[in-house]
This record gives sequence, structure tokens and C-alpha cells, in this order.
Amino acid sequence: MENINASRIEVCDTNCLKQADTDNFLSLPLYSPLPQQVAVVPDGTTSIEAARAVTARNEGKGDWDETFMIGDLGMVFKLYKRWNRELPRVELFYALKANGLRPVVNTMAALGCGFDCASKNEMALVLGCGVKPEKIIYAHTCKMMSHLTYARDHDVELMTFDNEEELLKVKKIYPTARLVLRLKADDSKARMTFGDKFGAPFDYCKYLIKKAKDLDLDLIGISFHVGTGCPGLEAIATAIEESRMLFEFARDVGFAFTLLDIGGGFPGTEEADTVLPFETVGFTTAMAAIIRGELDKHFPEECGVRIIAEPGRYVPGRAFGLVTNISAKKVIKDRMIYHVSDCIFHSFFLCNLESVKLRPVPLKPGKEKLHPTTVYGVSMSGVDVIEKDTLMEEAYVGDWLYWKDEGGYSALIRYGFNGFTMYKACYFISESDWKELQSASLYPKLLPDTRDFI
Repeated sequence: MENINASRIEVCDTNCLKQADTDNFLSLPLYSPLPQQVAVVPDGTTSIEAARAVTARNEGKGDWDETFMIGDLGMVFKLYKRWNRELPRVELFYALKANGLRPVVNTMAALGCGFDCASKNEMALVLGCGVKPEKIIYAHTCKMMSHLTYARDHDVELMTFDNEEELLKVKKIYPTARLVLRLKADDSKARMTFGDKFGAPFDYCKYLIKKAKDLDLDLIGISFHVGTGCPGLEAIATAIEESRMLFEFARDVGFAFTLLDIGGGFPGTEEADTVLPFETVGFTTAMAAIIRGELDKHFPEECGVRIIAEPGRYVPGRAFGLVTNISAKKVIKDRMIYHVSDCIFHSFFLCNLESVKLRPVPLKPGKEKLHPTTVYGVSMSGVDVIEKDTLMEEAYVGDWLYWKDEGGYSALIRYGFNGFTMYKACYFISESDWKELQSASLYPKLLPDTRDFI
């Protein structure tokens, strides 16, 4: 497809095609309570092409040298469809913490997805989008009392726990809650682990099941999380098997468990999907196939157990790119050194913690020669190094760099180190994806609004 420029991208409207105008809504804060509209653009428009059009249209404007996100909601929809195709028995409860931008939430809500919320604010955001309380799991095992009270007052019944004190707290504040016990899974090989902080060891789970019975609480199932970036699937297979054993133990105690929550940790970037593919390609046995087999073995369909999962970055990770502006440049021998409009204390903080290799691409195509490149963040911190050693075409002050697969855990911090913020986000979807999304939505009134964009 030929390059698309700002003058050619138009919004596909049911009545007419109109030249786009972003002056108003692109300057809204990321978490603005106002609607954040989505552009419907011609089929084949890529995120990089859309980003080029945005920067071209806003060139020379006073505040247009700061980071912004570009999100393809068509990709969110495609990943949702892939999930249902590969794991048809597993209901998707989107982990809002990964990306709480309103158009993403609206899209998932319209499709009938559930939501994993960990705080009062997350529950309020989802409920404010029109999601019913029964489509929310309050997935924090150690809840603040005021947040637990909020859940009670707004009929969010489903919630997790992993310790005795939490049971006593729930008994006091919300005794009619529907509880899910979080089992500690083996996440020792994962890139980011959770087991030291969340989850009860197997034998302690048995004690907690008995305690819940003694307290006359409504315990309905088991959850677990094998960590992020787990290199193999032995851990999830073991966790599913141990969950079945706890189902049997609970039955002997007097409970009839009805829910299994297999957590998150699903690949949210192209690189992660290559290392451990989600779906089977050729002769490669993929994550979803292994999970299907283990669920069919230990929780066959006829047993009637409801199965859910809490994917986070899987949903928006590949759908969003991050666009940073080059504010300064140095050349030392053959090495290019750039300072950009974001930092590891803001959009890149999780990538830095997980030691992910980042490969920025200049929006403005340069010479073919690649140079050793270091990219520093905008803050005054000496450790603010976004990418220490990558190869990239030469770029210049004022140019833009595109970072792909940045939809998960990037738009989190409102005010960053030294007060630098990232507050713009642009959303688009192709005309054909938009039509299909409207047809597939169970609650089309919850879909984000569309309007002029670029």
C-alpha cells in the first residue's frame, strides 16, 4: 500500500467522507471523563501511517513535541476474536490495569467481556462505561476496606482472596460476596513473578477452604496466575491439576465449586507471541492448545464449571504504538545518542523492569545505513536509559520515533519524573473492522463514538 499522508486520511462516515480535525479531542487527558472518539479510516491504514498523518497535521503547533499513543481498535477486536477461536470455553475478563483508556474499555464492554478490576477507581471506570456488576471480578487478594465497601455498595460480588485475615475482613464488611481462592502457582521461571506477593500455597488453600466454611462464606472456586513471560507451560498445567484437587477437597468440606480462573500472563507483544505462540502455527504446539488439553482433561465441559481468564496486555499490547519526539541529539564517533519526550519513569517503566529489547523506528524514513544508537529519556535522572544499544537509521531533532507493541502498561502514570507527562492518545479503526465490530457487539450502545480524526 502506498504511503498515506495527512491530506488523504479521511473518516469513513455512513453519510459522507469528511476531512478530519483533531484539535479538540486529541488534547484531552488520557483519563478524561469526556468521550474519546475513534476515527474510522480506509482499510489498510497502518499505525505508522496514521502516526505520520497525525504529526504532519499538527506540525508547528506549540504543544506538539510531546509523546502520544496511536491505537488500532481493529487489532483489539482481532485479538478478541482469536481468543474466542482458540479458547472457546474460557471467558475473557480483561485486566483493566494493563490499559484503562476509555475506547479500549468501551470496545471490550460492547463485546460482552468481563473485567478484572483491582481498585475502587477501576470498578468505577468500568461501571461508568455501562458494564454490569456481575461482569466484574474484584481481583485483589488484599483489599483496602474502603474499596471493599465500594464493591459492596455497587453489587460487585465476585472477588479473590488468599489469606485468613481477608476472610475475616470480608465476613465483617461484605458477607454475601462470592469468593474465589487464589492458589499460588509456580512462577519461578516467569519474567515477572507474583507468587511471593499473591496466592496461597496448596496446603494452606485447604485450611482456607475449611475456614471459609466455618465462617459460612460463599466460596465458589479457585484462581491462579503463573506470572508474565513464563517460558513454558508446565506451570499452568500443574496449576490446573492442583485446582481440580482443591475442587475435590472443597466438595468433601461441603462446597460445590463452580468457577475456575486461570489468570493472565498471555503474550501481548509480537516478540512474546513468537517465543511462546498463543495459537498453533504449522507444527508448533501453542499455548492455547496446551491449555485446551489440560482443561478438557481436568475440567471437561460436561462438569459444568465456568472458566474465566484475566488477560491484560494480551488485549491492547499489539494494538498501540507509542510515538516520541526527539528533543536532543549527540553524535559520538559512529554512535547516535538521542533524548526523547518520554522516560523509564513513565511509558517505558515496565519495559525497563522486564529488560525488554526495544527497537524504535523513525516516522520519517532516512538513509538505509544503520547506526549504533542509544536513546535517553526526558528526565534528569542518570539511569533514564530507554534503549542502550540498538541499530537505527539516523534521525534529527524534531523527528518522531515509533515504538510498536506499547499498549500494555504504558499509559499509567499521569505525572512522571520532573513533571513530564504523556497526555495525548489517538484511536482509529478500519472501515471493514468497524462494520464487523458493530455487528459482533452484544451491546453496540457501549461502543466508543466515531468522529473526525486526522
